Amino acid sequence: MNGRFDETRRGMFARFAGALVFTVGIRFSAFAAPLVSYTAKSGVPTECHAGGYWRVDANGKVWPVTIQFMARPKNGTATAQVTTGQRPLRNGEVKTVRLTQVIYQSRKGFVGEDSFTYRRITADPTDPNNGKEYTVAVTVR
Repeated sequence: MNGRFDETRRGMFARFAGALVFTVGIRFSAFAAPLVSYTAKSGVPTECHAGGYWRVDANGKVWPVTIQFMARPKNGTATAQVTTGQRPLRNGEVKTVRLTQVIYQSRKGFVGEDSFTYRRITADPTDPNNGKEYTVAVTVR
């Protein structure tokens, strides 16, 4: 075969492969972490999941929920704080559970947009939300 034909085929293949990567990238971006939006006052701690995370399985066992930060905010801090609180179960019983809260606090005086991503983790093998990632967009005023 002549060299020019091979170059043309390689160029067409490279364009096709690039288009395929671009298309697949767009397609899979639909499965990205859910985007959650909050508004916060500059320098004031803001809870970014009302009520905190908690997990009780079908047998009533309380499982600790931990937070793994995947991307930190650029203009503040995001932390996980553990407390306890009472929560109603599906059967109507109220149980004291461990609550894990995600708290965002901007640098004092910062005003604008910030964001971070975290993963919710439990050791409960039946937890459908285990490993779920969340991206938080924060508007700081």
